[in-house]
Formats: sequence, C-alpha cells, structure tokens
Amino acid sequence: MKPIYSCDDGYGEIKIIHRAGGTLQTFSTPSRARSGDYQQIEIGGGAPADSTVYVTKGEAYTVVDTLQTEDTRFAGFALSSLNRVLVAHALRQVGVPEDFELVVGLPLHDFYWDNGNPNQDLIAAKRDTHRIPVHLRTLEGDRALPVPAKVHVLPQSLVVAMQSPAEDQDLPIAVVDIGSRTTDITVVQNGKVDFSRCGTLPDLGVAAAVDRFQAGVEKRCAQRLPNRKILQMALIQNKRIRIKGSDIPESDQQGARDEALREIAGRVQRGVEQHARTLDDCDHIILIGGGALLLEGQFDWPHAQLHANAVHANAMAWLETLEQV
Repeated sequence: MKPIYSCDDGYGEIKIIHRAGGTLQTFSTPSRARSGDYQQIEIGGGAPADSTVYVTKGEAYTVVDTLQTEDTRFAGFALSSLNRVLVAHALRQVGVPEDFELVVGLPLHDFYWDNGNPNQDLIAAKRDTHRIPVHLRTLEGDRALPVPAKVHVLPQSLVVAMQSPAEDQDLPIAVVDIGSRTTDITVVQNGKVDFSRCGTLPDLGVAAAVDRFQAGVEKRCAQRLPNRKILQMALIQNKRIRIKGSDIPESDQQGARDEALREIAGRVQRGVEQHARTLDDCDHIILIGGGALLLEGQFDWPHAQLHANAVHANAMAWLETLEQV
C-alpha cells in the first residue's frame, strides 16, 4: 500500500496529516504565495539556501510570508494553479516520497448537488488539478516534484460527522466547520445527510474576525494598521501590536479582540441556526477548523464540543477512512 497524505487545502492554511513509522504526523503552513518569481536574497547578498519558487503550467509562484501575498478568497481557488502550488509546497515540506497517494476535499455543497448526487465533474476536476506537474525552481534549473499516483476527493465535515455517532441514533449530529473564509454547517441523521439543513456562510470565519479586530484597534488608536500578518498573530496568539516603535495600550488591544470574537461568534451562531433551522434537537455539535479554536467558549450551545484535533479534523477523518479501505 502506498503512503497516504491527507491534505485540507484551506484558504488560510494548508494542513497535512500522514503516518510515518506508524506515528501520526501533522503539518500546517499558511496559504500565502504570490504570482511571479520573487526569489529572495539573503542578508549579505548570498543566494537563498532553499527555493520557494514553483512553476506549474508555465506560471511561476513564490511561496513566502514576507511578500504582499495574494488573497486566496476567490471562488475558483480549489481548482487554481495557486492552490496546486500551495499544496505542492506543503507536501515538499513534509517530504513526500516519489510514489504516494493524496486525499483532498471539497465543501459539502460543492461535492454534492442539491439532490444529493455527487458532482462528478467537479470531483474529477479537483482530482485532475493535483495531477498536473509542479516544478521547483532552483539555480540549477527547474526540478519536477513528485506527482501523486492517485488523488482521492472526499467531502469536508461529512466524514467527521459519520465518525461521531449519536447516543440516540434517531437524533441528528451537527458539524460546524469554521475556516479562514467560510463556515460550513453539516447535519447528519441516521447516517444520512440532511441537505435541507446544510449550508455555507460565505466570508464568515477567521478572516472576518481579523477584519473586525483591525477596525476595532484602529478606532481606538486612531491609526492605520496595514500589516495583516501582525494583526492575525495578535488576534490568534494574543501577541502585542507595536505602532511606531511602541506597544499599543493593552486595554485597547484586548478590548478590540474581545469585541471582535463576540461579534463574529454571534454572526456564526445566527447564520448556522438559520441554515439548520435549529440545533437544539441535535445529540451534539462538533466544532472543527481553526476558527473553532479561536472562538471556543463564545457560543451559546451547551451541547457543543471542540474536536480533539479541530484544525486537522477533516484531514484526519479522510486519512482514517482510506486506511480502512
């Protein structure tokens, strides 16, 4: 059996999970890249020790945090060259062998049509896009990276729900997946998806929380904060923000943070309840995704539980499913 690498290729992060010597290994890297060859020069004028420039279908992309990177929040991201490069970069970081299998996902509303039938054309397109070669650009020339021998495509959230059965089989289970750009709601009952209660909240996730946090800090400090990476670290890791060489007042930063988390959590909860009609009848609610970690404790759902590995929940569920085949 070929080694399987499970990849949740999100708008904010590329998450990979696989087994090495029987041990589960997880890896995450920001979804940050820019079109073009922007090979960085190290201090002292030397060539970089490791290239992060990739070429696919004749297009060059540079994967690096220090550049003004491109916004991944566009409709065609899942099938784009940018997505393919980011996944290839992450696979290279974990060190995939020449012969391996890859599993990726699609949101439930993309994987299935409204009538519950799989969207075979989109599934095939997602599978095919990761079979297109990606080359690493080096000083010696472009070098081909390993291409997966097989690509599996599975629906997001659904497998997580199926792995967490209700104590009362007649009661539904809900999975709320809070990502960087979107929040997805999946409701499963008696092993079947209730498509009438599933949906996606567009532009509502970690990125929206960062936007709201930025607005709150700028209002309190009366200054612009253009560096989004610093803002995201301040929101997620509670790292202090410095402006013009000085820390902003802690009370201002904490007040803006608390306000942003409350507002975004409230919007997520109201949106989820509208899609699902109610979650009161659910046996339990599983919270997954990076946004679930950020917003933990903000929801008025007493039967909600944070997944033990919220960030890698989808990728882990896919890997375990394929390992059982």
